[in-house]
Amino acid sequence: MVNIHLAYTEPLNPPGATPTLTRDQVWRGLQRKVRRAQDFIPARVEGCDIVSDSPEEVVRIAHFKPFAGKPAGSMKEVCRSYWPTRVDFHQPNGSVITNTISDGPGLTEQDYQLTFTFEFKLPDIAEGSAEAKQISEERIKDAQKAVHSTIEAMRELAAKGELDG
Repeated sequence: MVNIHLAYTEPLNPPGATPTLTRDQVWRGLQRKVRRAQDFIPARVEGCDIVSDSPEEVVRIAHFKPFAGKPAGSMKEVCRSYWPTRVDFHQPNGSVITNTISDGPGLTEQDYQLTFTFEFKLPDIAEGSAEAKQISEERIKDAQKAVHSTIEAMRELAAKGELDG
């Protein structure tokens, strides 16, 4: 069994990006992502069925499209929210994906960052194997795409007024 840990960060409001996303808009975006992941990662997620829903915890069934040679499938996830900075997505095999809103050095909206942290538990892969290394390399590229598409989706939703309080 191998555990793969990785993280990817991207600025939420780089120079020239409009509209500027506020922390509240980003938080509302993450809450929407919990319930409608397909709006944020359309290449991978087909939809979500909500099993239970409260402000702190959502249990969902995420439906995934075929991807990278893997067939379509569904997975139950427990999504726990820690306002105003973090949402954890707990998967049945013990893997955890965390989406974190953090401040940068200027402590302003222009310095907000979005980081996805991954702890993948892969019981069928040997620690230190070439396969583990290959999966790790593929997953960091997937993480980069996921963070970027999430930010782009938030910006589009904000521009339409869908992330306003």
